[in-house]
Amino acid sequence: MVIHFKSGRVLLLLVFCALCLPACINTKKVVYVNNIDAALLNSADSASLSAAQYVFEAKIQKNDQLWITVGGSNAEDMQVLNSGSGIISGGIGAIAGGGSNSILGYFVEADGSIKVPYVGKIQVEGLTRVELETKLAELYSAYTKNPVVNVRFLNHGFSVLGEVNRAGRFSMQNERVTILDAISMAGDLSTLGRRENVLLIRETEGKRVFTRLNLLSKDLFTSPYFYLKTNDVIYVEPVGAKFINRSGVPQYIAIAAAGLALILTIINISKK
Repeated sequence: MVIHFKSGRVLLLLVFCALCLPACINTKKVVYVNNIDAALLNSADSASLSAAQYVFEAKIQKNDQLWITVGGSNAEDMQVLNSGSGIISGGIGAIAGGGSNSILGYFVEADGSIKVPYVGKIQVEGLTRVELETKLAELYSAYTKNPVVNVRFLNHGFSVLGEVNRAGRFSMQNERVTILDAISMAGDLSTLGRRENVLLIRETEGKRVFTRLNLLSKDLFTSPYFYLKTNDVIYVEPVGAKFINRSGVPQYIAIAAAGLALILTIINISKK
């Protein structure tokens, strides 16, 4: 068996091509929302945007923790009305931070109610944050002048698992958190994450709903799951085949070239 140096160079070239092929991934499989045409970029679907305005407004649920502050013209009234929310020094009920300087807030009981100063127990389950602000302002108007109420959720969050760069549970700083915000907070998908088949798990009225989202399609923006709700779980599956990372290709080539050179050396020595 005779192998010439020219044949060795051809074999080395074939090895190089074989190693480079896995690194060549179709960009359409990793570029988000890659099917938006020029016409869509220059237009706005006002109907969809208007409908989306109501989708992300979260309803108050049992076991929610609410931060409620009241402003008004009478400072003494304000001190009493704000006694259930604010900064405390640890103690039972502290949830934000788990120690000193934690926020207490109002806990929504199993019957969907909270207990507030002066007014007592009121039903809040099913209301939005803005609706509760309006309701409390009307109730407090009988106890103080010009009440201004602010309501915030303290315990709302979501989880991101799977092929992302930073999996974990994340707090929702506001109600308008999208699936893309969640992916961003998790450090984006890894190179092995399936962008066209992201699983979202949501609990609605005691039932779990499973849905698939395609991050590569413009249809993502009109999905009822584009805006997240508290306790949503996002799972990113790995792709079926693992590709060689581009940054690792040179080292594989060097190893293959060294191995090929050793084989050719052994063959040449055996011919002599």
